[in-house]
Amino acid sequence: MRFGYGEGLGLTFGAGVESRLRQNLSGRLTAELSPAAPGVALEAALLFKPDLGQYDPTLAGLLPYFGGGLGAVVGPSLTAGVSFTMGLEGLLDPFTGLFAEGAYVYGFADFPKVWRFALGVNFR
Repeated sequence: MRFGYGEGLGLTFGAGVESRLRQNLSGRLTAELSPAAPGVALEAALLFKPDLGQYDPTLAGLLPYFGGGLGAVVGPSLTAGVSFTMGLEGLLDPFTGLFAEGAYVYGFADFPKVWRFALGVNFR
């Protein structure tokens, strides 16, 4: 579950599906709805997401991540392009984590470039 704010979208809420592909690599699909615009932000991303506890046990449960993929914002002004994502997730327990992230969609051709910010919770 995620809540956010995006340029051209305003306040958003949505959900995503994330799958661990390798030890430090995850794939994610997300969709965020914006009732005010109206619009929807879609993203398919590949993320480098290491658990810092593998390097220092005192940092166990902190997962910084960055990556990118394809993103689109369908709303008042359509944007489709390459997305760049970075954020930080903190695990409360092995099955629940809180995160904060920022994303930027660099639009293809004449599509506008837009940014988004999200706060949320992951359930594993």
